[in-house]
Amino acid sequence: MSSDGNSKTGVDQSTGVASLASRTLKLSGRDVSIRLEPSYWEGLDEICRREDLTVDELCEDVRERMEQQARRLPRSGVSLANALRVFVVGYFRQAATERGHARAGHGQGRPFIATPFDTLSAISDN
Repeated sequence: MSSDGNSKTGVDQSTGVASLASRTLKLSGRDVSIRLEPSYWEGLDEICRREDLTVDELCEDVRERMEQQARRLPRSGVSLANALRVFVVGYFRQAATERGHARAGHGQGRPFIATPFDTLSAISDN
C-alpha cells in the first residue's frame, strides 16, 4: 500500500485538533507505517505537489538523510515521524515571507489566526 492508503483520524471536538493518522509508505521496497497529525500529512502532500514528488519518495529521502546524519552523529535517536515533522516545519518556515505573514494577518498580536486554535473564527462559524 502506498502513501495514499488507509488513514484513520479522530477530531477532538473541544479543540478541533485531530489525533494521529497512520499511512503506510513504501520505503526501500518495504511497507513502513508512519503516524502523524493530519496537518503534517497535508503539509507533506502540499510539499510533494510543489516539488513533483510522491510522499513515498520524499519520505525515503528524509530517511536517507537521517541515516547519513546518524553515521556522523551516533545516538541521534530521532524517529522518522519526528524527522518528518521537523522537515515540514522547516520547509514552510523557509517559504514564509514578511508579505505572506502580512496577508495571513500575523504580527498583530493574534498568533492563532487561521489555525486550529483560532477560537474567534470557530465561534463566528457557529
